[in-house]
Amino acid sequence: MKKNLYKIASPFAGFLGKHPRLILSLKYYRSYHRKMNLRNPELFHDKIVWMSLFTDTSRWTELADKYAVRDYVKDIIGEKYLTKLYGVYHNPDEIDFDALPNQFVLKTNNGCTSNIIVRDKSTLDIEDAKSKLRFWLKMPYGELSGQPHYTRISPRIIAEELLVQPEAPGCSLFDYKFNCFNGIPVSCVAYPERKEGTHLMSKMIYDMDWNPHPEYYDATKPVKLKSMPRPNSFEEMKIIASKLSEGFPFVRVDLYSIGDKPIFGELTFTPGIDAFYSLEYQKKLGDMIQLPNKK
Repeated sequence: MKKNLYKIASPFAGFLGKHPRLILSLKYYRSYHRKMNLRNPELFHDKIVWMSLFTDTSRWTELADKYAVRDYVKDIIGEKYLTKLYGVYHNPDEIDFDALPNQFVLKTNNGCTSNIIVRDKSTLDIEDAKSKLRFWLKMPYGELSGQPHYTRISPRIIAEELLVQPEAPGCSLFDYKFNCFNGIPVSCVAYPERKEGTHLMSKMIYDMDWNPHPEYYDATKPVKLKSMPRPNSFEEMKIIASKLSEGFPFVRVDLYSIGDKPIFGELTFTPGIDAFYSLEYQKKLGDMIQLPNKK
């Protein structure tokens, strides 16, 4: 469904790319039924959008790139927290599938949910996989989603190690997404269930003592809440999130925990407006963002 929508919208990417504020305003109103306040932003998403539109986001571009960010992670916390990299390609025809292991992941570095999970290479439809990758490489994700910093990422394909959750080997990975403010992790959104390649999931938000806070969500919105046990690597994950987020007014640090070992996922500077945080919690998070100078 999303692919079809992107196909329909792609011819208008040039226009939409010049008007990210229009896209974000529509998305914001659809989620919260009110207008953004960009003149004097106070709420969490208002401040995120303000920074996206009016500040220098060149650093966001570098670190939102799922390939380029690896150098940053390696420098800050060490290579041991990265997934194993099998190859980087500019187009699908460069991929030597025979040289890849039986299990791996293919994804593009410049979008969202643009990945192919391969659990058994013998069953992979290679031509279909190439077709998907070609589409994702050309898809103007940044223009269509109102996220200008993504438009400047040079599109590439990455082949990586397939991570397996020991507690649920046939399921999608458990996600731990830390909301961080200038090196201080404040809350963690944990996803115990997620349908691969989608945003369909259950979740719960925790403070830094792993206390659940369902009241942080808007009860009128369709949010599926489900608690999960505290991961054994939670304290180490907090340290990692703190180090990777230092120097940024806000960034979400996404991690996994595989066999009690933290693994880096990605850095997200513009989390989805449809997070459906309550108005009170948006104000609380917004108060933690000290806006940088306007560009």
